[in-house]
Amino acid sequence: MLLHQTRLPMSAQTANLDEQNIAFWNELCGSNQARVLGIADASPASLKKFDDWFLSFYPYLFLHIPFEELKGKDVLEVGLGYGTIAQRLAESGARYTGLDIASGPVEMANFRIRQAGLEGQAVQGSVLKAPFPDESFDMIVTIGCLHHTGNLQRALDECYRLLRPDGKLMVMLYYAYSYRRWEQARSETLRYWFRERFGYVGPVKPLSDAEKWDYDHNEKGQAAPHTDFVSVRSLRKMTSKFSSFSYRRENINTEPPFQKWSSRRELLKTKYPGIVGLEIYATLTK
Repeated sequence: MLLHQTRLPMSAQTANLDEQNIAFWNELCGSNQARVLGIADASPASLKKFDDWFLSFYPYLFLHIPFEELKGKDVLEVGLGYGTIAQRLAESGARYTGLDIASGPVEMANFRIRQAGLEGQAVQGSVLKAPFPDESFDMIVTIGCLHHTGNLQRALDECYRLLRPDGKLMVMLYYAYSYRRWEQARSETLRYWFRERFGYVGPVKPLSDAEKWDYDHNEKGQAAPHTDFVSVRSLRKMTSKFSSFSYRRENINTEPPFQKWSSRRELLKTKYPGIVGLEIYATLTK
């Protein structure tokens, strides 16, 4: 994939957040769980052990990422984590490109691709100034990444720029009206609800690290440098340039007010994830 320098300016504030994100996300997302699983290397057996856990813990990913339809298509993944999705996309026959702000996930994705004898390449860079020409991709997959950039609107706009006509964006973002937000930050969530009714369009940023910690934290116990939450209402308006928009809420845990459930697996089968789930999975067509 041909790289090019973006023309968009970058503010000092954005540059500072980028540096914080590079430092934080250089530790692979999923590292805490890998330690719980006893994974200490990147052998095929160890990576399969992690992937089996990951894909069973998030079974609904197969509803949102059309792996079986991607053969021969140019696919960009933004935010690479432990590389599970990167390897699956490459295995699907897609012409795979990965993008991550930190070097650790890029190295893991490229290692997986080489180790498995697959085609594709991941590069380091920010989606806020994505180093690719206009209309480079048929599909973009980005799970749990754009809400950490500090500029969700610009990140979505860059995805739009990078897609070809009729190309699709599959994005996961944290839901502003999830049960957890109502439980942990009720007054903030209520203010956001009223602001939206009076015309505000955009995400809401949590006021404390404690609110972010349950979503993302590293080995040192630090929360992610920046996290946004967004509603379906605002996300639909922020992506109004796209020709179609569909979504589904997903994910739930056995925590207040659902602590009485015996297992997350059973809770996932109920109606609650679709109403007050932690995440929005949206598919948009350019």
